[in-house]
Amino acid sequence: MRDETRLGKYALIRYRGGAVGEELADDHWEGEPDRIRIGYGEVPNGIDDALFELEIGERGTLILPPAKAYGDHDPAGVQIKARSEVPDGKDLEVGSILGWRSPITHEVLPVRVVEAYDDYVKLDYNHPLAGKTLEYQIELVDVVDE
Repeated sequence: MRDETRLGKYALIRYRGGAVGEELADDHWEGEPDRIRIGYGEVPNGIDDALFELEIGERGTLILPPAKAYGDHDPAGVQIKARSEVPDGKDLEVGSILGWRSPITHEVLPVRVVEAYDDYVKLDYNHPLAGKTLEYQIELVDVVDE
């Protein structure tokens, strides 16, 4: 049952997972649990939703479709840039990852080079897990006020 009194509190969790059928993308299982503010979008929506429902001490496996994870892959998020417009653009090759600061959240996000030519590169600004179904194991260790 969804416990709305948890909104804004902190979940102490252990989790690991990633895209179904791919290598583990996140592994926060060992050691001290991570602190996640419940309902504030610090983790994918499907995990955030589970933090309202899991009992303290409960473990579970979550299957998150793209809509509950990082969304669908947006073709508009793939853009062509002149190498001269991109920091260290002359050194980029397919598979290179560079940091891009979001003008909305101000977070530095990974951007992947998906094509590289003499004068330009094609960059994918989508989250690397966008468009993928995720599978996560999660344990809710505790819920605390601060």
